[in-house]
Amino acid sequence: MDKDRKAALDSLRLYTLTELEPVLGVSHQTLVRYVKAGKLKAIKVEGKWRVSHENLKAYVNGETSTDTQ
Repeated sequence: MDKDRKAALDSLRLYTLTELEPVLGVSHQTLVRYVKAGKLKAIKVEGKWRVSHENLKAYVNGETSTDTQ
């Protein structure tokens, strides 16, 4: 797979909060608070919060996400 295609697929990847708990080292409830406070941008899909790869990178880097979701 070429580099541009992989980057495009990564940007479409959505993570659940449960998947992010061990990655970020915080509890599920803390992640929900981050989402509700706007610290971590997420969308609800089928009743569960999902975080895009782009928004996860922005959070980890301390940036404001460009994603409007």
